[in-house]
Amino acid sequence: MDSSPKRTSTSLRQQSSTLSDDSFESSSTLLASPTSTSFRRPGYARVPSVVEEGPVPSVDEVLQPSSDHSRGLGIANIDTQKRSTVSRVPVGSKSSPGTPSSSDPLLSPASSKSIHKVHHDEGSPYERNAPEAIYTPEPNVYQPFAADSDRERLHKKAAPALSNANLRCTSKRALASGRSSWLSISILILSIYSTFFSGFWLFIAIIKPRYNHMIGSKHMTQQTASVLYAAFAKSIELSFVTVFVALLGQILSKRALGERKSITIAEMSMRSWVLQPGTMIAHWESVRYAAVTYLGAIALVAAVMATLYTTASDALVAPRLKFGRAEHRLMYGKVSTSFANTYTIMDRCTTPIPKRDDPDSGGQTCVSLEHSGEAYHNYMQYLGAWSEHIGVGNSSNNMADRPAPVAMLYDNTTVRGTWTEVTNMTELSQKWKRTVNNVTMAMPHSGIVKAARDPRNDIVQPQDLSGLGEYHVQASVPSPVLNVLCAELTEKELVPMVYAEWPGFNGTYPNSTSWPNQFNLALKSPKKTAVDDLFGFSKDQVYPIFPKLPQPYNTVLNYSGIYGAQAIYLLATSRDSAYTLCSMRAALGTNCSTEYHSSGSGGSLNTNCEADNRLMYGRSQPRAPNGMWVRDWVNVASQWGLALSLNAGITDGMASNARLLTQLIPKSSTLEMSLPSISEALAVLASCTLIQSALDSPFIHYWNYSTTVTTLADPQYQAFNATLRTVNFQSGGTQRWQNLFFIVLLLVFLGNLCCLVYFLASGNLVTDFVEPQNLFCLSLLSPPSEALEGTCAGGPDKEHYSTMWNIKLDKSRDHVWFEHNEKNRGTLHKYKGSWSGSTQQTEIEMQGSPVARMYSRIRKKRSSLL
Repeated sequence: MDSSPKRTSTSLRQQSSTLSDDSFESSSTLLASPTSTSFRRPGYARVPSVVEEGPVPSVDEVLQPSSDHSRGLGIANIDTQKRSTVSRVPVGSKSSPGTPSSSDPLLSPASSKSIHKVHHDEGSPYERNAPEAIYTPEPNVYQPFAADSDRERLHKKAAPALSNANLRCTSKRALASGRSSWLSISILILSIYSTFFSGFWLFIAIIKPRYNHMIGSKHMTQQTASVLYAAFAKSIELSFVTVFVALLGQILSKRALGERKSITIAEMSMRSWVLQPGTMIAHWESVRYAAVTYLGAIALVAAVMATLYTTASDALVAPRLKFGRAEHRLMYGKVSTSFANTYTIMDRCTTPIPKRDDPDSGGQTCVSLEHSGEAYHNYMQYLGAWSEHIGVGNSSNNMADRPAPVAMLYDNTTVRGTWTEVTNMTELSQKWKRTVNNVTMAMPHSGIVKAARDPRNDIVQPQDLSGLGEYHVQASVPSPVLNVLCAELTEKELVPMVYAEWPGFNGTYPNSTSWPNQFNLALKSPKKTAVDDLFGFSKDQVYPIFPKLPQPYNTVLNYSGIYGAQAIYLLATSRDSAYTLCSMRAALGTNCSTEYHSSGSGGSLNTNCEADNRLMYGRSQPRAPNGMWVRDWVNVASQWGLALSLNAGITDGMASNARLLTQLIPKSSTLEMSLPSISEALAVLASCTLIQSALDSPFIHYWNYSTTVTTLADPQYQAFNATLRTVNFQSGGTQRWQNLFFIVLLLVFLGNLCCLVYFLASGNLVTDFVEPQNLFCLSLLSPPSEALEGTCAGGPDKEHYSTMWNIKLDKSRDHVWFEHNEKNRGTLHKYKGSWSGSTQQTEIEMQGSPVARMYSRIRKKRSSLL
């Protein structure tokens, strides 16, 4: 084999001379000076350009010199310095400026060696492919690089024509990655994470858990919880998008590699729907063509679900303050004293005066101040409510429609009672042939407030939620009840009950200091009165004894009875000198329940005495008697009456409270619509005694501890039935329409589950050719096609979105490229002969290439529905 430089140079010059007449404009020159430093491109070979039309020449015709062709171009640097060994000659000149020591200036050294080897190596594999290496039989859309002068950069029309033999793109990486690759492991981990937490998020939204003490000022704040839930939701959304896009890439890549199906440009853009949902609006053409397919519809749904997932999580999973369902449970409260224990009330009263400084009267003084303060506060609230009712014309003579009794507890809890066992005053007066007014007031059990705050009941308090919490307790406990019965009596009917009217009276009227201790009030034989049956006077419960008949606008109080009296009595004289006798007694009622509502701004304590109340105490304790009068309350009420100056009439004191009470005495046998009665007023004034008496007392209707001890040094818990509703941080929507977001949570979970099953079952992951970096490389190394003609500047048009594409393999070089599917669209590929001709290989030739084996296996798989 002759390998002299001279022969090689001559052959290459003849080869290059064929380029000047067919491919270049007359005004351009080739920039190919091997010795030039400005435009030198080592390692790249100048290859022949394509011709417009004409028959394909043979190898010999190409290599033999022809008189019709020039012998090439000699290009010299126009600079004064000698930077090139080749001189410039006009285009088409037959003289060759080449030197014996240099090759054709149009070819780089690498190109010269390649063509030299093709010309002289007999029987080499490159010689069999020599026609493809030297000449491309079909025209190329690119024009060769050209410039108007050798000083300028390459013209934009210039581009190298690549052929099958020049492009040695052997894949350096496998077509698919195994299970142990980082790509497979990372995708599988993300799929497991997204599936687990999206399922967990859906589970939370369904069961709507309450967080109780987990979220609050003592532990995690609401702001921290909101941030954590939003972060988890965002991570689920991002992992779902990543996993679904990976699944989308696997399906499209395998479809493109398969034989039965192809992919379109519209389907390639589906990953952008999920990653950038706004592209569905900006590039709606792709949605138009891809959304009608099964895979496109799924991708469209996935894009919408991924967009709404964080919103759905915020609506259904993120903790919100809301009332929970009513919870029937046992609650516990501490019991330390019996009901209406006057000694406990005195010990509980706070005063700066030490007990040692006033051991005898210190407690009574404190309690008197407490009674007067609370009683007058409650009374003024009640009278104010009456003024409001009268102002709006909402007055009534029906007890159920008249203002309810009110009180205050702990200065932040409003107490509201109920008028119970309402009687008809007119009928009652006709029955007893005198004006009779009988009212019964039920007040809530004040011990419920302490019980609700007891740590044993584990109720989240409003302050635990930065003042935003609330709860509602309905307790099945007895309710303190106060009955006030007032009747009109004449002076004659009062003679047995007034000490100054007795036949043996010596004329010395008692005063507040001497009464009743300095008078013998024992009755050997109590006389009958006109109201024994009405007030229940008997040998066991004798009628009261008053010191004197009060003057108009005055009242006197009877508290002289020995222990065992069931009531205290008040005698009042109106402006018209009409006398009214009132009895007041307390009991524990069974027809009501106590309701307590607590919030950050305060609380309210009410009674519920409705007939259909399922938690009334009588239903929890069917054997409990109703109206069992409490005798201990008489001692509490006596101290209360003296504190409110209800006995000031003994000295004609003309107390303001007594004056107002006497003005409320009914003047007829019907209730006045614009004024409360004296019975109602006395009940409201005495409501504070019921509240004080119930604190720390049992939650049942009797004292179930030692009969000899009425207080406990160590308080004991006592259970009672209750219904509890709390406002707490809870997952779940606050509006009914928010349940629509369950669709988003469900579909995202199902999508994650399908992706996880797919990745677990598929094993190896094929190269995702839809990813931008892979798609760019594959497109750059693929031949052009008429199917996309006109898309180079403005992108694809409507008809281009539906063109079908497959990925082909050159098994001799493990090279893959995109090719238009001619079966589906019928458009010819310009480079069919050059790029596709080498895909025909035998099974023996395919065994040595992992890329070819994976390619063959994918193509033989059955196509799925997607």
